[in-house]
Amino acid sequence: MNKFAHIASMFVLLILLLPVTAGAIVEPDTKMEFDDTVTIDSEVGNYNLIVTGVGLREKTFMKVNVYVIVSYAIEGAKLEGDQGVALLNLDAPKMIRMDLVRGFSREKLVNAFKDVIVKNYDDLSPFQAEMDEFFAYFKNDAEEGDKLVFTYLPSVGLKTTLNGEDQGVITNFEFVKALWTVWFGEKPANDGLKKDLLVKIAS
Repeated sequence: MNKFAHIASMFVLLILLLPVTAGAIVEPDTKMEFDDTVTIDSEVGNYNLIVTGVGLREKTFMKVNVYVIVSYAIEGAKLEGDQGVALLNLDAPKMIRMDLVRGFSREKLVNAFKDVIVKNYDDLSPFQAEMDEFFAYFKNDAEEGDKLVFTYLPSVGLKTTLNGEDQGVITNFEFVKALWTVWFGEKPANDGLKKDLLVKIAS
């Protein structure tokens, strides 16, 4: 069994969408609805994650809708100070889901991550290899309706799924933090989006 297959076997995630009675969060512009709690069942444990916020990524002065994004973190997480930076540094179960509402090229998808990561780091060497591995997941242009899910579990790593298909697991936590800077770093993709993704965190 190769390394990825072994890790993936440990990371048999079943994200259970709770009944509507459990509550939901709605992105106001698109009216897209997401559960406010998700349960992750894996061979290393079961975890309850609660929503931290939902937002809409818009691009250009014409405010073209690009994707809807929802963020979750382990229930009871203590996020103090800059809550976004605290969330990206959180070495605990957390998850990000992106639902694309328009299609665009693979290059634009990769650069949507890369350009922001570069702005937040002077030195990429601690996770350059993992970043290259991550970008290699995306072999085709993005299409409207694509769903990307990034799920992190300590001792296992970061699992990426595209439309429900596993792409790989990255164990370097430095890259996990780098990816989360795209939305929660000191220089995020959009300050308003960062705020939206933190609105449900208790102060």
